[in-house]
Amino acid sequence: MRRIFLIWTALLVAVLLHAQNATSVLDKSAATLRAAGNVKIGFTLEVDGGASAGYIKLQRQKFVVNVGGSITWFDGKTMWTYVKANEEVNVTNPSADAVAKMNPYAFLSFYKKGYTVKMGKGTAKEHEVLLTGKSGSPYTNVVVRINKSTQYPTFIKMTSSKGAVTTIRCNSFLKNQKYKDSTFQFNKKNYPDAEIVDLR
Repeated sequence: MRRIFLIWTALLVAVLLHAQNATSVLDKSAATLRAAGNVKIGFTLEVDGGASAGYIKLQRQKFVVNVGGSITWFDGKTMWTYVKANEEVNVTNPSADAVAKMNPYAFLSFYKKGYTVKMGKGTAKEHEVLLTGKSGSPYTNVVVRINKSTQYPTFIKMTSSKGAVTTIRCNSFLKNQKYKDSTFQFNKKNYPDAEIVDLR
């Protein structure tokens, strides 16, 4: 009986250390990203079998994302989403959850609530962390790969509760960029034909 207890204890400790290691990998990556200051990340977005190249510029909670014929600006309060195909701009004051889905700073800490984490297989160059969503989480599964040398995320694959799969492959990373406040705001002068739809 004592032997069985010791075996179960050893297994429990191993599982806890495994989870702790996975969390520490994500913590370190998030801290490295924040320490990089204002950044520009180039990436490829894959959704529904299609792929689009794009970039995101980040300054703390502010960001601008340009991908797949649409541009989204967020200045910390207001979000503007421009869709080139129909020359329309939707204006909102998004919820924290909506912002978190767009902003890697928030994304790299969202695992602290509603997810269990463990290490995946990984490679000699990359960590792999697997996240499993608990009840009510927007994603059932998330796979994150992080470069062991730079600590920057290189690959994120998210499966929603409805089965939709979104894959992001980061291919460039520029840190310590200089941005003006206007970088994160929609400028009507640059899109004179766009119809503005205020949803606030």
